[in-house]
Amino acid sequence: MQSVERIVKIVSSFSLEESRLSLDDLTKKSGLPKATVYRIAEALCEEHVLEKDSLTSTYRIGIKLFELGSLYLSSMRLKDVAFAEMEKLHLQTGETIHMGILDGTEVVSIEGFESFKSLHTKLYIGRRAPLYCTAVGKAILAFLPEVDREQLIDVLDLVPQTSKTITDKAKLREELERIRSRGTAFDRGENEDGVACVGAPIFDSSGMVVASVSISGPIFRMEEEVMKKYSDLLKKVVSRISSALGHGS
Repeated sequence: MQSVERIVKIVSSFSLEESRLSLDDLTKKSGLPKATVYRIAEALCEEHVLEKDSLTSTYRIGIKLFELGSLYLSSMRLKDVAFAEMEKLHLQTGETIHMGILDGTEVVSIEGFESFKSLHTKLYIGRRAPLYCTAVGKAILAFLPEVDREQLIDVLDLVPQTSKTITDKAKLREELERIRSRGTAFDRGENEDGVACVGAPIFDSSGMVVASVSISGPIFRMEEEVMKKYSDLLKKVVSRISSALGHGS
């Protein structure tokens, strides 16, 4: 815990007014021993959290913090942009709608609307779910750059959640290919018995998949014809959300 506090003190020393700091500056601002500041600052440079100017020996915030900050801003903007579209989708279908983002080897629910029907799937904001057997997860996994996708598949442990869960990586790759071709991902009881979902990816201005949106409900209401209808509807919704984020512009 002490190491984390020291890192925060050093990183927090930077500001808009003082974006470049020497070792002496960091030592003074953080209140830490000079040797400790040097050791931590150099380690942070190796992780690209800080950058060091070889000519002036001053430090500045590195690309890694920029990437994380951009991710935070993107996720906040994402929710703002998607909220109205998701609400309309919720009213159109009457089913549970939720948005997920990638976090490690899982997908995390960050926004949604719970169905008003007596029998429906529950919505839990902040809930984590597997990438490989949920519509929101597969919709993201399928559209990641190939290198990133393969790295994730390599480390995924395809634990069966139900009897319908794909537990073979070759079959998962085939499923992801179908998703890329179709534009949407289906989950017919793969993660939870009796629950079916359809999900589709959201892209940002750079063309990267940043999230997905799904429609889920009891499997008896999500027949093949309904899944196809929801699939077409969802593709239009995520297209509008992606456009609002700058995709395709």
